[in-house]
Amino acid sequence: MLSRNQFCRASFASVFTLALVGWPADSSAEDAVQKVTAKLVEIPAKFPPDDLYDYAYVMRYEVVGGPLDRSFILVAHYKPRQPRSKIKDKMKAFVSGKVKSFAVGDVHKLELASDLKKIWKGPLVDEFAATDRKSIRYWCLVADPA
Repeated sequence: MLSRNQFCRASFASVFTLALVGWPADSSAEDAVQKVTAKLVEIPAKFPPDDLYDYAYVMRYEVVGGPLDRSFILVAHYKPRQPRSKIKDKMKAFVSGKVKSFAVGDVHKLELASDLKKIWKGPLVDEFAATDRKSIRYWCLVADPA
């Protein structure tokens, strides 16, 4: 069950995204939000500089709590060089949390959307694509330290 704050954020996100990227009218951000606690186990390469272009970067996590417990998941983070709270551009409605930086071994509480393509249409830095095309790429809506 979504809290009032989460419902308002998800509803705003749906309307905001529809205006920006043309979501179908029957889609909403709250359809498939999952909350998990997960350990960051792989950042496959150095993050690109933020000044070149807007991008999302895929990292591998091992879930240590929540509905996906004990599984490995791939999670896309928008501009991971920036603290989540400092993101103020058009993606502010889709990125939040208290994580300031990403390092292998960190444990995060994540809120994930299962359909990345509904939220992010821009460049995706995904080093895992060459070996794993089938796994879901989750979009990270919220990243907090655990």
